Amino acid sequence: MNIARQIALAATASVGLTSAVAAEEIVRGAEVAFGAGTAHSWALLDSQNRPQEIGVSMSADAVATLGNDMIFVTLPLPERAIEAGYGHVSLDWMPHGHHPDGLFGVPHFDVHFYFTSEADRLAIDPADPAYMTRAANYPDRIFMPADYAPPPQPDPVPAMGEHWLDTTHPIFSGAPFDHVFIYGSWDGAVTFVEPMVSLDVIASRQPITAEVKQPEAVARTGWYPTRYTISYDPKTDTHDVALGGLVLREPHAQRAALRN
Repeated sequence: MNIARQIALAATASVGLTSAVAAEEIVRGAEVAFGAGTAHSWALLDSQNRPQEIGVSMSADAVATLGNDMIFVTLPLPERAIEAGYGHVSLDWMPHGHHPDGLFGVPHFDVHFYFTSEADRLAIDPADPAYMTRAANYPDRIFMPADYAPPPQPDPVPAMGEHWLDTTHPIFSGAPFDHVFIYGSWDGAVTFVEPMVSLDVIASRQPITAEVKQPEAVARTGWYPTRYTISYDPKTDTHDVALGGLVLREPHAQRAALRN
C-alpha cells in the first residue's frame, strides 16, 4: 500500500481513537507463503467503513524468487471485502505465460478476484459431465461490458471458468502485453474480475492506473471497481495490484434504469 495511506494511518494513531473516524483504515487478510516471501489481500475503508479499494500485496522478495514453476495460491480476504461481495483471491504466477501464446506468452501474474467461494471455483472440473455446457452458458450481455467477448469457441480453464477480453485492447493490434483487465464467467454468472500484469510491469515499479469498463447492469449487489492500479510501495517493499474506485451497484436499480 502506498506511503500516503501509511502516513494517514500513522497520523490517526498519533491523535488517538477519537479521530479514527476521520481517517481511512486498511484491513488485511492472512499472509500466505509466495516464493521466498509472502502475499496477502487487503481492503481500504473510508471513514464510514465503505470499501474504497480491495487489493493484493506481494513482498518484493517473493517476486524476486518465484522461479520457473507455475504457482497458484489462494489468498483469504478480510471480512469487510467479503461483505463487499468478494469470496477470495487466486494469485497465479505464470513464468512461461499461457495461451493464446501470441497474446500472453510472457511471464506474468493473474490476479483473480472471485465473487464466488473457493469450493465453487474448484468445482469447475472437466470431469463434470456438464462442464462444456456450463462453460457455454454465458451471462446475459447486459452483465458484461459492450467491448468484451468470450473466446470464439467455449474454452474454459479448470478451477477458473471462461475468460472475457476487451476486443479493443491494443494487444489485438499487435502491441506487446503489459496489463489487461479480464471478466470471468461460469454457468450463466459473472464469477470474477482479473487484472493480469506482466512481470516487466511489476519489475519496473512504475505506478499504473487504468479504467475498468462497466457492464450495463449487475446480477448481484456488491462493490464493483471502476479502475485498477499497479504500484510499488517502498515503505513496505511490496508490489500491489488493486481494484479501485469501488462503487455500490444493485441489480434492481440497474434493471429499472434500463427499462426507463
